[in-house]
Amino acid sequence: MSARRVATAGGAGPRPPKARPPVVRRATPDDITEILSIETRNNPVPWSRQLFAKELDRREGAMLVAVDADAVVGFIACAGQGDSWHILNVTVDAGHRRRGIGGMLVDGVIAALDGRPYDRYTLEVRVSNDAAIRLYRARGFVDCGVRPRYYSDNQEDALIMWREPQEDAG
Repeated sequence: MSARRVATAGGAGPRPPKARPPVVRRATPDDITEILSIETRNNPVPWSRQLFAKELDRREGAMLVAVDADAVVGFIACAGQGDSWHILNVTVDAGHRRRGIGGMLVDGVIAALDGRPYDRYTLEVRVSNDAAIRLYRARGFVDCGVRPRYYSDNQEDALIMWREPQEDAG
């Protein structure tokens, strides 16, 4: 018997299996340790375990995680405040950035919360975080002001952004 090689375009042999994209889902108490680890590695003034637990238990809001190969690689926390949703924290672990995970998290929280009961969103972002600002603008957020010296670690200003209700296309 002879072995036959499966030909592929270009003759390079069989292709490796296609990697599954990350999945966005609601966070659970079991995720807090991984969330806290990502937060500590990536944010100069990290939230505490107690703050994450409080946000996870919040009735009016959502905390989502992005999971890749059974590991949490990012998260988003969003809470109802006044008459709108306030995106409080979005973090993607450094080794997983530039893969669309931040966008998946923002899209996921909007899908989970939009119109329940609010349809407006706000957030603050470091004025130096160009990648995040581009991501938010691409999702309908607009610049609405600046909070001077908002970040306690270096006194950096925060750009205030808002996303108003989106008109239905069609």
